[in-house]
Amino acid sequence: MSHEQTLITCDAESEGVALEELRQIYPTLSHQNWLDTGDAIEGSIMQVQLETPIEAFAKLVDQASPIFIRHLAPVHQVVALSGTDSDLTLLSNTAIKLADRLKPDRTFAVQTRILGEGKLPYRKVTINESISQALEAESEITMDCRQPGQVVSVLCTATTGYIGISPVELNRSEWPGGKHRFKREDGLISRAEFKLLEACNVFKLTLPQDGKALDMGAAPGGWSRILAKAGLHVYAVDPADIDARLHHISGIEHIRSRIQDYLSHAGQFEVIVNDMKMDARTSARIMLDARRHLAPGGIAIITLKLPKLPGSTKMSRKLLGMVREDLHRLSNAYTVYGARQLYHNRSEVTVILQG
Repeated sequence: MSHEQTLITCDAESEGVALEELRQIYPTLSHQNWLDTGDAIEGSIMQVQLETPIEAFAKLVDQASPIFIRHLAPVHQVVALSGTDSDLTLLSNTAIKLADRLKPDRTFAVQTRILGEGKLPYRKVTINESISQALEAESEITMDCRQPGQVVSVLCTATTGYIGISPVELNRSEWPGGKHRFKREDGLISRAEFKLLEACNVFKLTLPQDGKALDMGAAPGGWSRILAKAGLHVYAVDPADIDARLHHISGIEHIRSRIQDYLSHAGQFEVIVNDMKMDARTSARIMLDARRHLAPGGIAIITLKLPKLPGSTKMSRKLLGMVREDLHRLSNAYTVYGARQLYHNRSEVTVILQG
């Protein structure tokens, strides 16, 4: 019987729901352990022992399209770390021993995470460079950090190193731990912009370069800025003020109105987005009302805000059921293209809908 390991990452506040998803996907789960990241932004990392090959497990995960499981990383070797610079040689030599798992016709990247920053005398970039140089010296495989075809995943704690190799699609995210990063650009209105950018990246969405977009509850206007930048004429609907800088963008029209009132006489839009701070059921109901305003083939994006529930197994199961119920309601009017708790989400889930 195979006893492989994998590391599974989720949002720090969603451990119970992610574990419930995992149990439903993989009922034979016999052993799991949460590693202490020491950082809520890093996310929570679950160490799981499998009774099937990692490829078969990853296929089950892909077929199930879980909402709260953010990132997978196989573990093919576990090594004891001394917390000295000699660990770099150990990790590099271990990667070389695993190099036969790399496909010669695909590029690779090394992705390292260190739990408890400051506890080790080396940094992630140092490990990445050390292992990359060692692998390139031992083989003809090319490194490509931007768009790798396969990943050497490294996780270091103060005492233990975990190393695994996989095609990038197995990992569910091409970013280490699913931690999507975007450069902070001039004109940024709010960090909420990163949610929309990440959604487009993760779900491979291309926003239309022209047409109309409806931004529900737009204030302060971060999503409106992104939509206008893509080339859309944005109707930013919110009774509150939007950022003053947006008044200088010709493609944004601020409409002071409650979205419920505005929808009674709105036209059609190629894109409709909803990042309103209200309970998920009410927000989903508004999206159902907005369906008649989405042009054929249009895209709709909504963030479902999650309620705060105690972290028991029963409550985790209840929360997962509530999210699935909301998705089912939305599926009565839209095609649900995908639903994920993204890295830039906090207590919410991003849902992609198609008309």
